[in-house]
Amino acid sequence: MTESLMRLHIRTRDPDEAHDWLRGAYADHKVSLSGPSTAFEFSHSVADLGAAKIGVARHTMTLRGTWDPLDDILLFSHLLEGRFTIRSPTSEVAAGPGDLFSYDPDVQMAVEWHDIRMAQVRIQRSLVERVAAELLGDDRHVHPVSFDLGRPLSPSKAVHWKRLLQYITGDVAKNPAAHGSPLVMRQVQHLLIASLLDTFPNSGTSDPPRSSHTPASPDAVRRAMVFMEEHAAQDIDLTAIARAAHVGPRALQRAFRRAMDTTPLGYLRSVRLDHAHDDLRAADPSDGATVGAIASRWGFGHPGRFAADYRARFRRSPSDTLRG
Repeated sequence: MTESLMRLHIRTRDPDEAHDWLRGAYADHKVSLSGPSTAFEFSHSVADLGAAKIGVARHTMTLRGTWDPLDDILLFSHLLEGRFTIRSPTSEVAAGPGDLFSYDPDVQMAVEWHDIRMAQVRIQRSLVERVAAELLGDDRHVHPVSFDLGRPLSPSKAVHWKRLLQYITGDVAKNPAAHGSPLVMRQVQHLLIASLLDTFPNSGTSDPPRSSHTPASPDAVRRAMVFMEEHAAQDIDLTAIARAAHVGPRALQRAFRRAMDTTPLGYLRSVRLDHAHDDLRAADPSDGATVGAIASRWGFGHPGRFAADYRARFRRSPSDTLRG
């Protein structure tokens, strides 16, 4: 039997298990589900290309909710079955079978779907930015690349993208000699990135008119940082942060990428992690202090995601910190 790169990562009838997996693979989210839970099915197969992954997901229930920013993940979807509606602060896509769309990784998204099967490409943003710089002949500098929530730039580009994914999940994924070769996989990554930059609306391959894009100054970044540090315990979003910095959300995102190598909301999560760390160190478990209560105080609603982020930043678990 020919070994395939496309492997089943999860299959479950438990909605909680499904969404715990989705939180780890994509982003934290708050959702409500409706429909026959007794007949629920979720599965996700993935072809692992290193910094890029091509997956096919099946989710049989109706879902409504919000998803946190993807930040360092760029995501591109091909809806195969069902209905899918997604909204950002500036755009909306209502998709049916066969439709393609890209996500804005820097904003929270409102999502609604009904009994879907969907193919998705997720890829590390840093790799896309490096390859984009090489393709543009400016490999001395890595420039931020932002994608909008939107559809392909033309029907012909959409057709090319679908054919490329068929080639990767078919010919490449089913050829052990191909997916066992680092050189071949590197070429596949570059082909995938060149195609997504050509297919979906983004900032990496075109320069908008100067009148429509004024870069945010370092002062705007500092104003945003001060605002986030002073209001970290409050429910603030990208729009509020940008307003406090006196710039637009997109300009602030790009300025943070240049100056801080992160997004404004990524910086806000870091500030909140620091506060949670301080509270854990100061708390006394004998007085009833818990990791969950402290995490919730600083806006971390999912314990597993909080623990993973905390360990990545402080090299120990939050429970270890609480115990001293």
